[in-house]
Amino acid sequence: MSPSNTLFSAYELQINTLLKHFQDTQFEAIEKASDKIAEAYVAHKRFLVFGSGHSHMIAEEFYARAGGLANVTPMIPNELNLSDHPLKSTRIERNKDMAKVYFELYHLEAGDVIMICSNSGRNALPVELAKMSQETGLTVIAFVNDKQTKSIISRHPSGKNLDAYSDIIIDNCGAYGDAGFDLGEGLMMGSSSTIIGAFMAESISILVASKIKALGLEVPVFRSSNLDGADAYNEDLMKRYIRNF
Repeated sequence: MSPSNTLFSAYELQINTLLKHFQDTQFEAIEKASDKIAEAYVAHKRFLVFGSGHSHMIAEEFYARAGGLANVTPMIPNELNLSDHPLKSTRIERNKDMAKVYFELYHLEAGDVIMICSNSGRNALPVELAKMSQETGLTVIAFVNDKQTKSIISRHPSGKNLDAYSDIIIDNCGAYGDAGFDLGEGLMMGSSSTIIGAFMAESISILVASKIKALGLEVPVFRSSNLDGADAYNEDLMKRYIRNF
């Protein structure tokens, strides 16, 4: 076996072991999260997902894709992804006052459910957003590295991290600092939060859809735009569920 093949196999084993651990330990939290999201749908309230930097990809995994729920509002304006500048989202994520900006722009209301994705859970913006959301009466779901967020020093004035203002915590089960594959001599690579996050997002979406379906209600699920007849079907869902379409 070549050195490259050996590394490839080792990383595959590490990720699959992590995924199995996530499945074994996080089902209860995922079940609770899917219950709250389904309840919000029945009550005509929203499910919002926030993420900055690479965490914005988890919000995108929930949003406007084939087989995905239509009743998802992503809080991922351009300044929070990496397309403008790799450090821009990092600096914004450390600014507590930006939470009020997004809170008002997205009209967060009591009864809504918000998932806040942050591997460290330490930065001021997501912590403040969670705090404001709880105080307003939203259900807050945190997708974090639970071990890290419980031990790392907060960048929020309260001294608290994201877990302190969350109703449901889903642990991504990753390594401290996210990169969990040891290439030797302390060189860590293979960040896992996005891989686990995509699995989490699809799992929750399926559970939410099943709970809505069990109530005999319409299940708002997008079809692939590359299937014949899907465009009209998807556009109808967008008009009903996606703001400013």
